[in-house]
Amino acid sequence: MADLIKDKYYEFNGAVVLAGGDSKRLGQPKALLDFYGQPLIKVVVNCLSELFTEITLVTDRPDLYDDLPVRLTGDLLKEGQKSPLRGIHAGLSSSTLPYQFVVACDMPFLNLDLIRYMGQFTADFDAVVPRIGSYYQPLYAFYKRSCIDIIEKQVSLGRYKVTDFFANLKTRYILLPEILHFDPDQESFININTWDDYERALQIMAGRRESS
Repeated sequence: MADLIKDKYYEFNGAVVLAGGDSKRLGQPKALLDFYGQPLIKVVVNCLSELFTEITLVTDRPDLYDDLPVRLTGDLLKEGQKSPLRGIHAGLSSSTLPYQFVVACDMPFLNLDLIRYMGQFTADFDAVVPRIGSYYQPLYAFYKRSCIDIIEKQVSLGRYKVTDFFANLKTRYILLPEILHFDPDQESFININTWDDYERALQIMAGRRESS
């Protein structure tokens, strides 16, 4: 396992949080779910703020988040269907920083050591993405601003799947042995789409609090 880079790469990288989903299965904005006394989105932002000095929130409901210490933006690409790809594009476009760590708003167990490890590869790649077998984690990944034009071209072709554009990038995949070194239970990638997911996340957090 390569040693962690000790310089503060995160001082010139930003983070992007995507909060544009409709949360149809929950029936309410999942970013605002109570997570041990604070909204889930605040858990995510507070964690990211330990690494990143600039955090951008991509949302079509900025009124819900105007109390957060983040930059707010909405999708810039309006054509076609809603997609995380449009959110990634908006986050990259709204900042002049060279790289952005992109994450979903419903991931309460971000692993800062894993993110630091991923960050050391940003200078040499367009994207740094966890991959477990044939499964990718495109919303737990670093993207370079050079991806903007590639995303625009893909959306213009009516292709909205994030992983479809990886073939057009110089991508560093973070593979399972690397992930397990920092996150043995792979809890980094847990997200909340259903009430069952929410209950599971609360149980995991309860276990962490008991063992701390």
